[in-house]
Amino acid sequence: MKSKTEAVIIGSMNLGEADKLVTFFSLERGKLRGVAKNARKSFRRFGAGLELFTHARLHLYEKEHQELIRIESSDIVSQHFDIAGDLDRLAAGSVMVELVREIAPEGERNPQAFLLLAHLLHLLNEGADPLFLLRIFEIRFLSLLGFQPKLDKCLSCGCGAARPMVFYGLKGGVLCPDCLVSSGEDQIQLSPGAIGFYYHALRMDLDKVTRLKPSAEIMRELDRAFASHTLHIVGKRLKSDGFLRSVCPL
Repeated sequence: MKSKTEAVIIGSMNLGEADKLVTFFSLERGKLRGVAKNARKSFRRFGAGLELFTHARLHLYEKEHQELIRIESSDIVSQHFDIAGDLDRLAAGSVMVELVREIAPEGERNPQAFLLLAHLLHLLNEGADPLFLLRIFEIRFLSLLGFQPKLDKCLSCGCGAARPMVFYGLKGGVLCPDCLVSSGEDQIQLSPGAIGFYYHALRMDLDKVTRLKPSAEIMRELDRAFASHTLHIVGKRLKSDGFLRSVCPL
């Protein structure tokens, strides 16, 4: 059966002498994997249309009971060469696509998540602040996939976050100082300003979200909280996170 889908390339690896195994996040069908036969030799059918971060229209062929889709060709919708040409942008983009690879369910349609990824990669390519865009992506993508942390109220007593709270990664939410039982681990403090920014970033129209101007301290607080939150969701640290921290001052 032949079909086509709009997709963002989120990973690829060489297969055999000329093929590529490609992971892509599509508008119609979510995360999928496919084999592009002779992709490393056929510029006419693929060109640069299977490069990481590329927004493309993929032409697919599927057989019943066949695990991997065959990618017949790729038409580029938007090419993001400037991401790959800048270390800060490359690092932030790499975390975005690794997060999609790790937690997006196979074959589950999520148009909002696709449009979020495509739009923020476009902004990243255009030169918007990489760390800011990464934070927006984490906030909104995790929420769209059902992993939204509970930051507005204490998980234990239900009091509002009108004072500094402590993020508890294992439970995906915050505890107030009165309910916190020390475990000996470093505490991840979240100020009312950081929590307020989180909810603004979550609810604001995506076209307007770049108007938000968080302080450096708010960005650091949310970085620590989301590093812990992602660790508990994925079960490991993202490989690209180490690259990010080696090139971007957080």
